[in-house]
Amino acid sequence: MNQKTSLQYFINEEVPHTDLSKQQIIDEILSLKLIRYVDQPPRSKQSDKSGGKSCLNSQMVTTIRSVGQHVIQEIGKKLLSGDLNLTKVSFPIKCSVAQSALERVARGTCFFPIYLGKAVQILNNAERLKYVITATIANFFVNCTFLKPLNPVLGETFQAYYRDGTAVYCEQISHHPPITYYLCIGKGFRCYGYYVYETKAGLNSLTLKNKGVRTVEFLDDKNNVIQKIIYNFGEENYSGIFFGTMKIETNGILIFKDIKNNIFAQIELAKVKNKPSDYFQGIIQENNITISNVFGSYMSHIEFDEVRYWDYRQGLPLKLLHEQKPIKSDSSFREDLQLLSMNAVNQAQKAKEQIENNQRQDAILRKNNQQNQELVK
Repeated sequence: MNQKTSLQYFINEEVPHTDLSKQQIIDEILSLKLIRYVDQPPRSKQSDKSGGKSCLNSQMVTTIRSVGQHVIQEIGKKLLSGDLNLTKVSFPIKCSVAQSALERVARGTCFFPIYLGKAVQILNNAERLKYVITATIANFFVNCTFLKPLNPVLGETFQAYYRDGTAVYCEQISHHPPITYYLCIGKGFRCYGYYVYETKAGLNSLTLKNKGVRTVEFLDDKNNVIQKIIYNFGEENYSGIFFGTMKIETNGILIFKDIKNNIFAQIELAKVKNKPSDYFQGIIQENNITISNVFGSYMSHIEFDEVRYWDYRQGLPLKLLHEQKPIKSDSSFREDLQLLSMNAVNQAQKAKEQIENNQRQDAILRKNNQQNQELVK
């Protein structure tokens, strides 16, 4: 596989981010203004007509489909049954990019420094919730990608930061089921939670259902929690894997809960009548009374009561910077990732198989140790 037919060729092209200095981030927070628009903005050129984010790079489509065909040959008919949980399947490394899934999780915070940084300056609890919703949904446009990252191994970590000092930490805390925990700490806020995926395959589609939970906490000057918001994940649907238009859609219902202040938000994705599937609508309630309506598309804009909080043409996904001196469990030290980044696919595959064999052996040892402890009891 030459460089231009490798998935590595596309890794920096698919998710562009803006590298801002600390002062530039502060300036963005201060200049962030809410505007009441009458017109609906155009959706991104990456938008599919019927909804979702389409893959416009024909070379990327060809490459992904070629490795998809290889997966079918390797795994066989069971992949097409719809009963297979793909999180338990070892994919050939040629299907992946030189990036751990932990990094993908960390990139999900790309709007946090600006939008949560803005929320920190606000005293109203319901208004702060709006910025949490905005930072969450705006990320769909950026972080829903077509390239498969490497599955993390148990105990693997990833450390990163933004130039304003916001730090992000991720760790793989479970092998089966695969669970990723993350922690994001910024000035005046703290975010944490976990990802646990269930993946199903159809004839021409993949569905990723994340059963994890996310939490955002706003803090006072003494790091005491002044507001806590808990919320879930949407469902990612990939279609056109082998034929038709290749695209990603985020569906489902997002529920945000601020239990202490009795504030709740419910947002339905892909349920807006006569609109493409990337449109959403919902409400915010305080003390069981609707106080705000939310509407928009993750491919264009987010509005609360016709006031625009995010527009993809101006909203800036920030560049996440990898910690320069991470601990030894960091994903950057993985041999298969390093080899894959150099496009040494065959050597990377061998390294990946060795890592997986080590994981299986470790799992056996843990199971045997647990059984021995139970016998002692």
